[in-house]
Amino acid sequence: MKVFLRIFIVFVALVQPGHAFDKVIIWGHKLHSHTHSYVHNGFYRAFQFLGYPTYWFDDQDYVEDFDFSNSLFLTEGQVDHNIPLREDCQYILHYCRSPKYQSLIEKGNCIILQVYNHGLYIYDEVGNPILESVPNPDTLIQVEPFVYCDPQGKRVYMPWATDLLPYEIDDVKESLKTVVKEPSVYWVGTYSGGLFGNILEIGPFEKACHMNNINFIHKNPWTPKRGISMQENCELIKRSYMAPAIVGTWQNEKGYIPCRIFKNISYGQMGVTNSKTIYDLFEGKIVYNPNTFQLFYDAEKRIKEMKLEELYELMDFVKTKHTYLNRIQVLVEFSNYIKANTKS
Repeated sequence: MKVFLRIFIVFVALVQPGHAFDKVIIWGHKLHSHTHSYVHNGFYRAFQFLGYPTYWFDDQDYVEDFDFSNSLFLTEGQVDHNIPLREDCQYILHYCRSPKYQSLIEKGNCIILQVYNHGLYIYDEVGNPILESVPNPDTLIQVEPFVYCDPQGKRVYMPWATDLLPYEIDDVKESLKTVVKEPSVYWVGTYSGGLFGNILEIGPFEKACHMNNINFIHKNPWTPKRGISMQENCELIKRSYMAPAIVGTWQNEKGYIPCRIFKNISYGQMGVTNSKTIYDLFEGKIVYNPNTFQLFYDAEKRIKEMKLEELYELMDFVKTKHTYLNRIQVLVEFSNYIKANTKS
């Protein structure tokens, strides 16, 4: 495996508008309509922060009069039916399997965004790996831990990130001095069964909460009529007794890293997880136990003993390495590299 030394440079200055495109189009799930809408929101906020005119459309929007020239599109395969296809634009595609992109891929206008997992597989709808998608280890490039690029397949593999911007994480750090914790654990997000579910893993943790007079409160953020705002989510997590990032069996086995862990830490909580992959990503500095019942007790002990400086260190780790600014840096640099090195 090669080390990427020249293509990806240290992000000393933020990406500046006008280098490769002059506007960004998020073509995807509107906020609170789907769990992936929070990923799109993270990218949306970060691109805006970088100074790009940034727009958020979906298949129901009327866009016939919109000027899409010289745009960077970011989309997801469930919501890309009416996306404009143009040779003067670049595309970041997540699980977009339609053949309609093929000519643009061949011209170097598209890169494929995949979530990091062990083996760097692409999985189908029922959780089986698509073996022909496995990258060639001889051409695979590690950009940093848990972030890989495959120039041959035009793919990037990375975890998601926190939706907070770096200065917002600093604001949270300042607010922690006056936060009053509640005897409640707020779980904001998916709590369900099935192949990709987490109910079997969350259940023992919830039981430990109740045995210790701690409420376990589940809130579903992705309902269009009453979604939980980013600000409300941050406040709930900040006030929580603790805030675990518990993954289900399938996600644990595959090494999936949910955005929850980055958000929870950036919102002001010690990292708590049943995932060895997440534990390794944070270099062993968070609480880990595969037994989620015992995880409650391990986390309770660690949090009571923890100095605020330890939490600040974790928050700074997220601030410098795991915001959507970091993800955009890799994606934009790789997209430009693929375009420049593709013979059309």
